[in-house]
Amino acid sequence: MIVHELIGTETLFAEQLKEGYYVIREKFNKLDVQLHHIDTIQEIDCGTEEIVTVVFDPGTDYSLICLDQYTFETKAPSLSELQQTLKMKHRDLFQ
Repeated sequence: MIVHELIGTETLFAEQLKEGYYVIREKFNKLDVQLHHIDTIQEIDCGTEEIVTVVFDPGTDYSLICLDQYTFETKAPSLSELQQTLKMKHRDLFQ
């Protein structure tokens, strides 16, 4: 069973986005957890994974709307590459 353990969260481009929009990068450590006996498990490190999520907050409780999600298992893009991608796919996101 692959387990994702959150090891870092960062909000990107906060000052450049329109009100209510957020771009969040989360970094996860991936572990393969295997049960060997009733009282023994083995954890195998499977590297890291970055997920960038674009969300909109309409302002009501517990109502974040996920607009898009990007997953990077190998080399994550630079901030400028990510910003270009987001500007192409979400023109209305930036001020």
